[in-house]
Amino acid sequence: MFIFPRVKFECTLCGECCRRYWIPITHIDILRISKYTGMDIKEFTALFPKEYTTEWSYPVIKLRDGEFYLVLRKNIDSSCIFNKRIDDKLICSIHPVKPYICRFYPFVYWEDKGIVKFEIYEKAYPFCPGIGYGFYNDFKVEVKSLLEIKKAKYEYQVIITHWNRLVDSNLVEGTIEEFYTYLGKVCFRELE
Repeated sequence: MFIFPRVKFECTLCGECCRRYWIPITHIDILRISKYTGMDIKEFTALFPKEYTTEWSYPVIKLRDGEFYLVLRKNIDSSCIFNKRIDDKLICSIHPVKPYICRFYPFVYWEDKGIVKFEIYEKAYPFCPGIGYGFYNDFKVEVKSLLEIKKAKYEYQVIITHWNRLVDSNLVEGTIEEFYTYLGKVCFRELE
């Protein structure tokens, strides 16, 4: 069962959400973006230190230098590297394959006893001009994405748990280079 807010929302392509937040990604996001852009993982991802943020619903990656989240890289002006400025709008250049988390914004969801509840992320109200604009949201994209993201997050948790065990067991040194090699092998093994 799903519970949705009755709210008008239409993205105005202002790009504020892409500037304000780090975008955590899964292995599936990486695979789709890499196939779409032809870019190597290291070209569009970064490791964001866990110590500088709150707990996210994405697994923490252990390296010898600390704990991190895997995120999309940003430009010097804090915008996502996939944002392209056209006039006064920041357009997502990977819109067809954008990360799961981007498919939800400005909505968040949580599950409780088999009920999935969607609502607007409270911090989005002050700056998201799409809230209250356009038509009432039907949540078709969000519901479809929810099923996909649950599967992707589970698989990604397994992948990162395995990596973290390698680090904890000293089977790898825990360097960034080793992590990217590991992640590349995991993400692209289906292509071999």
